[in-house]
Amino acid sequence: MARLDEKKRVLEQWLQLPESRRRDATDVVAFAYRLLQERPELIDDNRQSSFETIVGWLMPHLKLEADSG
Repeated sequence: MARLDEKKRVLEQWLQLPESRRRDATDVVAFAYRLLQERPELIDDNRQSSFETIVGWLMPHLKLEADSG
């Protein structure tokens, strides 16, 4: 259950960004990096695993946004 809460918080923050900052994979990478810099406690994995987890959560949403835009 904690993992779903983490994912929900990350997605909420991602969707608060303007569309212009949610357009491609580099936006996802920059967001994940910045998020872990600001809130390293957000995910209870090691740092590299946390980064990969966040990127994995966001990439499908990036595709959906690109398809709908």
